[in-house]
Amino acid sequence: MLIAPSILNANQLKLGEAISQAAAAHISRFHLDIMDGHFVPNLSYGPALVADFKQSYPQLTAEVHLMSDVPETLVPAFVEAGADLLLLHYEAMPEANLLHWLDYLATKGVKAGLVLNPKTDIAVLTKFAPKVAQVLLMTVFPGFGGQRFLKDAPARITAARQLLDQINPAVQLEVDGGIDATTAAQCRQAGAEIFVAGSFIFKKGSIADQIQQLTQAIR
Repeated sequence: MLIAPSILNANQLKLGEAISQAAAAHISRFHLDIMDGHFVPNLSYGPALVADFKQSYPQLTAEVHLMSDVPETLVPAFVEAGADLLLLHYEAMPEANLLHWLDYLATKGVKAGLVLNPKTDIAVLTKFAPKVAQVLLMTVFPGFGGQRFLKDAPARITAARQLLDQINPAVQLEVDGGIDATTAAQCRQAGAEIFVAGSFIFKKGSIADQIQQLTQAIR
């Protein structure tokens, strides 16, 4: 089980301090939300943030969640910046383009992941699961942090895990959106293995204490 804090919800003027505190609490992976203002109605970081993250914390994993429909511009840029894992949205491009970029990431030695929005049929995993290391199921609609966890998410997680086990059992299943100690436990029971949490970790008090609560919830 892994916790991947979303730095989008940290105090942006104290971002390095927040990352260091989380790393000291045994976090080895961070979730970097990249929003282009077009695919989703919000803006966040660019490749420079990823490059700075890897320069400052080379021992940590940079998991880049690319919420953009211009992969031809941004995928190579984030590969060059040092992304360890790049998560692409199924909804952001035609299937043929998605297959192209998954193959591209393989040639660059960057792990690839596929993201599905809450309304996307999990049956699409049949085509893409052999090419990815990870699947991220959104448990809110993407674009903003701090949203409420969708009640139908656990059943969807279970169905996705069962499908992945038939096609490519090595694929890890991640959840993102509205994750706290209660919803993380529900997702863990449903079959999730990686948990993205932002507001719960960075906006509720001690970062170390919040991580400890989440760790206990997913054991």
